[in-house]
Amino acid sequence: MAHQKKGGIVNTLYPPGPRPGAGPRIKNHYRRFWWCDCLILIIIVLVIVLPIIFVAIPHKAQHDIDASTLEVNSQEVTQPTENGIHLKIQSTAKSSSSFHPTLEAFTASFALEGKEPFLHANVPETKAEAETTITIDQDVTIANMDAFKEYNKVVIGNESFNVMFYGKTKVHQSGLKPISVDYTKKLTMKGLNKLAGMNITNLKILSGLDEKLPDGSNMIGSVLIDNPSVMTLDLGNVTMDLSIEGKAIGYALLPNMVLKPGFNNCSMQSTLDQISVFQLVTTKYKDAILPVDIKGNSSIANGKHLPYFEEAIKGNVIRVNLDAGPALSAIGLFNATESL
Repeated sequence: MAHQKKGGIVNTLYPPGPRPGAGPRIKNHYRRFWWCDCLILIIIVLVIVLPIIFVAIPHKAQHDIDASTLEVNSQEVTQPTENGIHLKIQSTAKSSSSFHPTLEAFTASFALEGKEPFLHANVPETKAEAETTITIDQDVTIANMDAFKEYNKVVIGNESFNVMFYGKTKVHQSGLKPISVDYTKKLTMKGLNKLAGMNITNLKILSGLDEKLPDGSNMIGSVLIDNPSVMTLDLGNVTMDLSIEGKAIGYALLPNMVLKPGFNNCSMQSTLDQISVFQLVTTKYKDAILPVDIKGNSSIANGKHLPYFEEAIKGNVIRVNLDAGPALSAIGLFNATESL
């Protein structure tokens, strides 16, 4: 009898008698402890899934953003004012990722490396594909005048340069919550290379009072400028100081000067010390080819100075071998044959 009344937890879980097969034992286990198994399964799923959702996927999103490229196809700076410009940039983003999320619109900053941003612009919402065109087209206010002056010096004075383009946004992928990412790109662009290769042609000397222009200009011509960059720059009315061997001989005005990619033919009107020029031709430069140094002086739009352009052109001096012979011959002051 004592043996039959033997109890305990073992007999409770596994009563005496013939031991059931594996199938009944499994059914008996799940019938009694289903809640425990479900809890274990939930924990396992959470341990695996949560790191994927909160770590792996955001890391993948940021990695794909970092691995993508951004190339500026064209950049237009127009309608300049004292403290702002109209900016239009067309660029191409490329990505080899198998994911094609949508990037929220965000505010991007432009800055030279290690410097304060000089502009902020709104980047529209973008659906990322293998190749995606992104267009920025808006009026922008200069965020930091000193930084923008420095940027324009770099643009004019260098063959190529880097500019940082960065901001914070979120990516949307179907079935997932928005993921915060940093969008940072270093853009390498061609500069104006100090306006190397500038030339002045089609000179005409306005010798009589009836020929001079209303502003007193006594010479007109064309200025040829090569712009190897993808940038269009509206510089307004640009004046340049002219000198030979350190002696001022006058100044030139390039009205409504807009530099577009490629070769530009800009009209020029100048006020020269014609007597000094003629003396140089009859003494030291008898071939009438004058080594003229051209230095930027001012940039004005709608009567207002544009300091961010002015400082850049003031720091750039160009030497042009100006052939004044044809213009002097046209008014009877030079004979190419006699100069030989």
